[in-house]
Amino acid sequence: MALLEHVDTHRGVETAFGKIIPEKEAYSYCLRTIAGFSANIFQVMRILNDDWEDRTSQICEIANMMNCAACSGSEEELFDYLNAFYDEWNIPELVKRAAWIGAIWGDYGDEAEDMAGRVIQFTEDRVEKELDTCPWDIVGSEMCNMTTAMFTANFDIAAGGEHGEITNDVALNMCEARGCGNPHCRVVAERRDTFGLEQQGWLDHRGAAHLPVHDTPPERRVKHAQGLRNGQYTNAFGEENSLEWQYNWVAQMGWVWSISFPLIAIRDMAEDDDEFERILRIVFATAGKNSFIDPFAREGLRNWLDIPREIGDNDPRVMGVYIQAMLGCQLVPYEFEAFDADGVEIRVDQETFTGRFEMAPLDEITIGYEAQWNGACHALVSPEWSVWIDEDDDDFIITVGRKVDDRAL
Repeated sequence: MALLEHVDTHRGVETAFGKIIPEKEAYSYCLRTIAGFSANIFQVMRILNDDWEDRTSQICEIANMMNCAACSGSEEELFDYLNAFYDEWNIPELVKRAAWIGAIWGDYGDEAEDMAGRVIQFTEDRVEKELDTCPWDIVGSEMCNMTTAMFTANFDIAAGGEHGEITNDVALNMCEARGCGNPHCRVVAERRDTFGLEQQGWLDHRGAAHLPVHDTPPERRVKHAQGLRNGQYTNAFGEENSLEWQYNWVAQMGWVWSISFPLIAIRDMAEDDDEFERILRIVFATAGKNSFIDPFAREGLRNWLDIPREIGDNDPRVMGVYIQAMLGCQLVPYEFEAFDADGVEIRVDQETFTGRFEMAPLDEITIGYEAQWNGACHALVSPEWSVWIDEDDDDFIITVGRKVDDRAL
């Protein structure tokens, strides 16, 4: 066999020091950083509301309502939306277009977010899916419950014909959840009319399935979803989506479902916006400081990003390249305005930075990351250096520079 003439090339994120973060690694890191931001937001929620049942119900209701927004227009608009969905996912005419079709939404959403697993059963009366991994398993039980509210909306929308009504054709249970200590997640949807099941409330979606479940042996479970394993996702009807498509989709939608939707409810838990933002800054600043409190964490970052040894520990470029890597892996365009031993300045477009999904801009991204990066800088580099974000026309300037602040968090 002749030797290859060229080395295979793969896309990736290049840092200021020439390190290439391969596309699949960047994709995984993107997911985990979104999940980390979400975990911080949920900590804010727990400070504002100490009642698990109440706060969980609130975010479930919001998530369900926002997912149902797809059918908030006229009946004609609903069916236009559904027909486009059937075409996009190659669902043939011979398939009965009933509530169980909503599982298609959930399946490709899971796969795009590297919630790796398999569909065990996919029939008109029952859908069962195992998830072996979940980047969002660090967020907490409220999110696990919230996802069932979103799936319920998917099933209701897919049912069609009951325009504007929450029909709850299926009983939906997340019987297991990695975020709650189980080995993996398991979601089961069973038609209520077939099995004689009661309609569920927001906190009733964590019970056992009506029929027995299948448990895949640990040695046959997977570590990554189809996009990372195979370079593409294939659904039950043979429709394919590339890794590139999934990466772009999740870099937008990961922010929406796990941060934007629950934020609507969480902001209302505070007395006012000032109280909410005060707590948000404290939580994110603490998270940032704890990220690099251990010497091995700082050394690990240096090794991962190939930071040259001539760049000392007390150098703003260490923090600058960390921010750059995070922006690049989240597909946020940026430009360096400065990058030297005196400081770092990174320019990003405001609408891109806060509007990962254009219909749901998030000012909290700016507030949260400013506090988190500033806290991280104090531990990763030293308290001599701070991170702040200024506005410059339609852009943000992210600065790593020297600042004395007698009231620093």
